[in-house]
Amino acid sequence: MNNFIFHGVIEKEVDRYKALCLELDIATEGRDIEDARINLKEAVEGYLECADKEGDMNIFVPRPVPEDVIKKYEEIFRKTLHSSPPTEIYEFGDVVYA
Repeated sequence: MNNFIFHGVIEKEVDRYKALCLELDIATEGRDIEDARINLKEAVEGYLECADKEGDMNIFVPRPVPEDVIKKYEEIFRKTLHSSPPTEIYEFGDVVYA
């Protein structure tokens, strides 16, 4: 079993939270922040399990989100650092076992 650490961003939409894995460009959603985080972790684990079953883990290469998506979130985080109101975007890292 391999351990990986991936980073995600969770963003509030109207009535849902969308979650995005930055290293794998995998997205999910949930009713709340924790639900979105759990769903994303399960999606990443499922992706890695499929890669492992197909024998692709030895050549596994992350496929990150497009550069413009990274720049979008970098800009949001910079603005958030200089503002006092809470943001509706949450960043996290999590360990995935596959």
